[in-house]
Amino acid sequence: MSTPAPELNVAASAALLLAHWWARPLTAVVATWPDAQEVAAAVSSRLSPDLPVPVCAADEVDALLTEYERLFAGPGPVPCPPYESYWRTDVLPYQRHALMGPCIDDLVQQYQRLGIVVDPASKELPDHVAIEFEALGYALSLQDDQGVAAQLLDAHLGIWIPQWGAAVADASGNRFYKALAALTVRWSQQMGRL
Repeated sequence: MSTPAPELNVAASAALLLAHWWARPLTAVVATWPDAQEVAAAVSSRLSPDLPVPVCAADEVDALLTEYERLFAGPGPVPCPPYESYWRTDVLPYQRHALMGPCIDDLVQQYQRLGIVVDPASKELPDHVAIEFEALGYALSLQDDQGVAAQLLDAHLGIWIPQWGAAVADASGNRFYKALAALTVRWSQQMGRL
């Protein structure tokens, strides 16, 4: 995953930036984040002047990775699984708080409409928050006339991100993830303003 290019429209750049920031924060990846601060500041200011911009200093990478693993990956139970299937409440009771839920089929269809597939090397499910935002960013960068971007936002990200983002903000003591959760929720609710 690379840092969003400045020539993309603001909405596409914001979606790609969120995908970048919600991915596992490896040292080489985090080293590129300062390049994205301008995009983050622009998105934040358009949504709300009081919205904090996520910032991670070079000496905070180990702590950030530790917090990522604790919140999203494990080992053991994690407080905020970053998967849409886990957070969907509009499914049958036995499908709640499970992975590989019914939303996966629609996501894969939307990705196919865009001509993309989830890289098996990523070892992530199609409904991982970073993958959904990356697909949305790609759709927005194409100025998608098929409605895939709207489908990804309205039928997927817009449904589960508010609940998940609130859980991340509550569970994390890390300032980066708290700010990122607030930005992500606000962006998902107000994407049309960008």
